[in-house]
Amino acid sequence: MIYIHCLLKNNLSPRSFLKQLRINEAKKKLRNTEASIGQIAKEVGFLNQFNFTRSFKNSLELSPKNYRKIYKNK
Repeated sequence: MIYIHCLLKNNLSPRSFLKQLRINEAKKKLRNTEASIGQIAKEVGFLNQFNFTRSFKNSLELSPKNYRKIYKNK
């Protein structure tokens, strides 16, 4: 039920909604862990680091590496 509410509220396709959930979880892991970017990509559900990095950059206009440098432990 919450899933449908979020889709309607944010006007996102199911695929876009899922990608956004994955990116948000990755942001937490980048800020709070020392896990590699490749490991984080797999943990949040991306097939590989390349796809994860591309999606992350498209979403935030910032690479995962640069995001981590800026926001680590904040």
